[in-house]
Amino acid sequence: MIDRAIQVHGGLGVTDYTLLSFWYRHERAARIYDGADEVHKDVVARYALREYGVS
Repeated sequence: MIDRAIQVHGGLGVTDYTLLSFWYRHERAARIYDGADEVHKDVVARYALREYGVS
């Protein structure tokens, strides 16, 4: 979502004149230490399929 906001604002979105740059820096850090999106999708899929006996 923050990526889309950065795209809408263009170059201004990554300058220190907006709060977007602050949020973007913190989101990027969270992506790094939280893991890849694919890992989260895999965990959610396993959890959902567990109810049906699929592993």
